[in-house]
Amino acid sequence: MFAVLYPLALLLQLSAFAWKLRDFLRDPRDPRLGAITLALLFVACGFNFAIPGVYLAVGAASGVPNLSTLAVYSSIVLCTASLQVCSVNLARPREEAQPAGRVLVLGTAAALLVMAGAFALAPVHDEPHVLDFDAHYSGVPAVVLFLAVYLGAYSLGLVRSALICLRIRPHARERWLRWGVSLVPVGVVFGLGYSVLKVVAVAATWLGADLDVVSTVVAPLSATAGASVMAVGYVLPSVPRLLRRWRARRYLRPLLKALRPLDPELVRNTRLESAEYRWLIATDDLLRELRPYLDPAVVPVAERHADRADLTGEQRAATVEAARIAAGLRAHAAGRRPGSGSDMIREESGMDGSAAAVWRFPEQDPHRDLAEELHWSCLIGKAFQEPHPVVREVLAELDEDRSPAP
Repeated sequence: MFAVLYPLALLLQLSAFAWKLRDFLRDPRDPRLGAITLALLFVACGFNFAIPGVYLAVGAASGVPNLSTLAVYSSIVLCTASLQVCSVNLARPREEAQPAGRVLVLGTAAALLVMAGAFALAPVHDEPHVLDFDAHYSGVPAVVLFLAVYLGAYSLGLVRSALICLRIRPHARERWLRWGVSLVPVGVVFGLGYSVLKVVAVAATWLGADLDVVSTVVAPLSATAGASVMAVGYVLPSVPRLLRRWRARRYLRPLLKALRPLDPELVRNTRLESAEYRWLIATDDLLRELRPYLDPAVVPVAERHADRADLTGEQRAATVEAARIAAGLRAHAAGRRPGSGSDMIREESGMDGSAAAVWRFPEQDPHRDLAEELHWSCLIGKAFQEPHPVVREVLAELDEDRSPAP
């Protein structure tokens, strides 16, 4: 069973690690992202060494049959230590979090040294015990010390992670963040269940009872479930970024491609780390280039067709702007300049009170909300790309008006 379950858990953890690593590389100075990324990497290492085939291979290669047990438990301790570092940085100002983080690092190093020393001194080097190491050696004092330090550090890290998530949850406005910090404590419950089951199994051995199945099957299943749920919880807050990128790729890039003939060199010179915001800035710049080709007479035509289609709110505003852009591009292709050069997309009509963020704030203004701009630009891009029936109707009416009378 674990020969299949652990590789699947490893794949999930590596996927979560890769997801968070991308976020961290975008903001490498954020200690919270760094700590969560390391935590996911360490727990992936733990599942890797726990795979029966890997466990036996490491033992055969090193000459220490149960060396993977030390590797697994050390990886988990490092994981929970990383989670505590993240928790400290979430709960305290950076000037207070740094010394607290150093204390955590020193405490974790001390715990790992004690675990390594107890493992080296314990008589556990006779034969490999892939799944029943704890149950088999639970009567050895050095192993009891080894397990006590491991389970103590592991449980402490989980509790602190759950507490900080519960503290954040009431203030989480974004639903994906709220779901994520709600899932982590659920995973912690399963993780703490693993600790309790391990302690119960060891205590039962001292009392002469046989609860090997609890230690070798039930407890690992609980730990695997907990780690998997927590991994999902830590990844969920990144979902909005993925959705923004998907929407930008589907709706904004086609609009940018249509605007590119206005100034191809401008698009090539736009440099931003994030692809979706690079497309957004380039689109904004090209829309400025489109201003001389924007015919003010298009607006009432587009609004009339939008009202006839019963469009309201965001959809109405985006569709009207998409019609203006489409008509402006036709004018550019025909060499006509019907506009004064002062009209701006979204500057006149705004977006239901949002008042056209694209040109209202210069790029360096701290009040400029690129996420909000991206949202509106994708709405316009969607109406432009399909195109929306209203856009087609507006263009058709404009063509009829310009066609010579019989």
